[in-house]
Amino acid sequence: MKVTVYGIKNCDTMRKAFAWLAANGVDYRFHDYKKDGVPAARLKEWAKQAGWEKLLNTRGTTWRKIPDLPLPSRPGAV
Repeated sequence: MKVTVYGIKNCDTMRKAFAWLAANGVDYRFHDYKKDGVPAARLKEWAKQAGWEKLLNTRGTTWRKIPDLPLPSRPGAV
């Protein structure tokens, strides 16, 4: 069974994941959401399941460049 891995190819965490998948013989398809995006319906489903906070990379430089603005507080807001 082939799994789909979503991420950004140059991310250190993704590099570690690729190495682990290769070492363990896991067949996977990579979806680079920086290049290919994510369908809105899929993103809403992930937010519903995990919470929108978990979908944000708050450790990256892009996040740090965003001016301080109030974040959405209603459930499911993306």
